[in-house]
Amino acid sequence: MSGRGGPGANSRGRGGKFKKFTRGGGKHFSRDLRPLDADGNEISMWSQGAKKEESDDDDDSEEESSEEESDDNAGPSQQSAELTREERKQAKKAQKEAAIARKSNTVQVGDMPSDSEEEEDDDMPANPNHTKAARNLTKAQPDAVEEATEGVKNLSTKNPSTMSRKERESMEAQQAKERYRKLHEAGKTDEAKADLARLQLIREKRAAEAARKQAEKEEREAQEKARRTEIEAKEAKKREAALGKSAKKGKSK
Repeated sequence: MSGRGGPGANSRGRGGKFKKFTRGGGKHFSRDLRPLDADGNEISMWSQGAKKEESDDDDDSEEESSEEESDDNAGPSQQSAELTREERKQAKKAQKEAAIARKSNTVQVGDMPSDSEEEEDDDMPANPNHTKAARNLTKAQPDAVEEATEGVKNLSTKNPSTMSRKERESMEAQQAKERYRKLHEAGKTDEAKADLARLQLIREKRAAEAARKQAEKEEREAQEKARRTEIEAKEAKKREAALGKSAKKGKSK
């Protein structure tokens, strides 16, 4: 029996639910544990160069895995049309630098937008509030009462024989409303009479309430006056009694 290969090595030709796909090549967990420089000498894994090489290796592994996935789906004509790995890395680096520069630069008065910003603005949808219908809604609408008045005037100037049934009914309804309004202002309608009777009751109630308050006020004032008179009489008697006692004491001496 031949030795079994890595995981998924023999399952590539098998179909069904046991088919497994491998991505990124084989697993090498114990390879390159210690970072080396260009000359093959070991360097500290915490140095800046080692970190940079580690990040480059991660980018390379990600790019290799993406290349392998794209190789499974794309044909040879599409592979030849794609950019090389170095060109893609340079393009991605240039995009990052441009984004950092755009964020770090402060916008000054009079600065013009860049070509990329203009393209982004072109892709944005138009504001739906800036449409013609929205502008028409913001305009002042004519008063409904004025429109109705103008319509009645136009109907009244027409000859009833030439008017349609709908126009005649509208004119008659408007004329009836006008007659009722004039009668209501003159107090000849049932509604106006009921309003006048209710107002009369309210006036009578207010007058009775005012008279009651005035009577109570006068009664309080009379009681207060009588109380003051009684107090003054008592004080006068006390003074007379005191003066009489002093006069008797002087005569006895």
